[in-house]
Amino acid sequence: MTTLTITILKLVPVVGIVFILYKIWKIIERRQEYKRQMKDFPGPPPHWLWGNTKELTGDYEGMLRVADYAAQYHGAFPVWMGPTDVFLMAVHPTTVRSVLSGSDPKDEFSYALMRPWIGDGLLLSKGRKWDRNRRLMTPAFHQEIIKNYVKTFASSTEILLDKWRTVNEPVETFHHVSLLTLDSMMKCLFGHVSDCQNEKVRHPYIQGVYDVSELIVKRIINPLCHSAFIYYKTKNGKRFKEVCDIIHQHSQKLIRNRRQLFKTEERGARQPDFLDILLTAKDSEGNGLTDQEIRDEVDTFMFEGHDSTASSLSWCLYNLAKFSECQERCREEIKEHWGNKEDITWDDVKKLKYTHMCIKESMRLYPPVPNVSRCAENDISLPDGRVIPKGVRMAVSLFALHRNPEVWHEPEEFDPQRFSDENMTSSSSYMPFSIGPRNCIGQLFATTQIRVVIPMIIRKYNLTLDPSRPAQPESMLILRSKNGLYLNVKYIQ
Repeated sequence: MTTLTITILKLVPVVGIVFILYKIWKIIERRQEYKRQMKDFPGPPPHWLWGNTKELTGDYEGMLRVADYAAQYHGAFPVWMGPTDVFLMAVHPTTVRSVLSGSDPKDEFSYALMRPWIGDGLLLSKGRKWDRNRRLMTPAFHQEIIKNYVKTFASSTEILLDKWRTVNEPVETFHHVSLLTLDSMMKCLFGHVSDCQNEKVRHPYIQGVYDVSELIVKRIINPLCHSAFIYYKTKNGKRFKEVCDIIHQHSQKLIRNRRQLFKTEERGARQPDFLDILLTAKDSEGNGLTDQEIRDEVDTFMFEGHDSTASSLSWCLYNLAKFSECQERCREEIKEHWGNKEDITWDDVKKLKYTHMCIKESMRLYPPVPNVSRCAENDISLPDGRVIPKGVRMAVSLFALHRNPEVWHEPEEFDPQRFSDENMTSSSSYMPFSIGPRNCIGQLFATTQIRVVIPMIIRKYNLTLDPSRPAQPESMLILRSKNGLYLNVKYIQ
C-alpha cells in the first residue's frame, strides 16, 4: 500500500466528520432563518426533532387541536414539520383573506407529491399558464350551462335511490355517494355514461382515488419518502405508480373517445361540455391546450369534480341523520315545494331555503377540503401590521376557520339558522370552496349537485346513525371518515 493511499484512508474519517458537521450547521442555519421569518407569529412550542407533527395530525383530534389554537394564537401561527420544515397556519378570516386574495401559487412542498397523479393542471399550475388555462375553462362552468345539468344530477340520484330500496343493513354512504358523483360528473363534463353505480365490484377509478390519496398522505408524513429515488423503491411507491397508471388510462380513454366522436358527429348536434372546451378552446394567440395539458386537466377534474362533492354530500347526510329535527324540517319543506314532482328544475332547487341552510352548516363543520396552501411570492401585509415574508409557505385550515370561536357563536353546534337572512353576520368567514382568484372553479357545479341530491334522498328516505360505527373524521386530502360513514336508510312509503 502506497504512502498516498494510506494518507487518503486516514483523511476519509476526517472528511466524513467535516461533511456531517457542515450538514448540521446548514440545518441550524436554515432553522434560524425560519425562526427569524416567524418571529412575529407565536405558536405551539415544537419538539426539536419532529416539530408539531405528533400533536397536529390529520385525524379528528389533530384538526380540533388546530381549531383550539385558532383561539389561542390570533390570526396565524407556525407549524413545524421537523427541525427545518415550517409553514404558517392561517386560522382567522382577516389573515385568511390576506393569504388567499392574491394569485400566489400552491405550496410546492405540499402539492408536488400529487404531480405524478394529476400533473400540472389547474390545481397545481401557476403564473401565466394557470391564468391562461383558468380563462379557457371558466366558460364551462357558467350558470346557464350548470342549469342544464340539473336533470342529469337527478337521474343519477334516482339510480342511488333504487339501489337503497333493497338495503336491509347500514350503508357505507361515502362509497355510494362517490359512485353517484362520479357517474353524474362523467355524464355532465365528459359526456360519458359509465354505469359505475351498478357495478358489483368497486369501480377501478374510485378505488384508485382512494388508494392514491392514502398513499400521498402516508408519503407526506414520512420525510424519508419525500425523495423520489427512495420512494419508488418502496412497496407504497410501486403501488402509487401502478395506481397513477390506472387513473391515466381512464382519462386517456375519455379523451380518445371524444376525439373519435368529433370525426362522426354533426356540428351543433349537442351542447358543448367541459371536455369539448378542453379540446377546442383557443387563447388570444390562437393556441389551444397540448395533449399533456388536456390529460392533466381531465385528471385534475376527475379528482376535484367528484371526490370533494362526495365528501360534502356524505357529511351533510350524516348531520341530517344525527339531527333528526333538522331532517324532518327539510323533508317538510321539500314536500311543500316539490311534492311528488319528478322533473326537478333549476327553479325548484332555489326554493328550498332551509335545506340549503342545512347544507351550508354541514359544510361549515365539515369542509370537503379541510386545508389549502400557498407560497408567498411577495411580502404579504396583514391588517394587524404584521408581515408574512416572501417565500414563506402558508396553509389555511378551513376546518379551524369554520370553528373559530372568535367568529362563530358556539362553533361546535350544528345550527342551520346561522345562514338565515337575519343571521348572516359570519357569512364572510364561510369559505368551503376557498376565496380569491384561485378559488374552486367548479363550486357552482358542486353546490347545484348537492342541492339536487340531498332533497331527493331526504324526500324518499329517513336517515339515522349506526351507533355501532360512529364516524371518525380525518383529513385525507379531502375530509373522509377513517372507519367509513355508515347510515341506516329506511324507505318512506
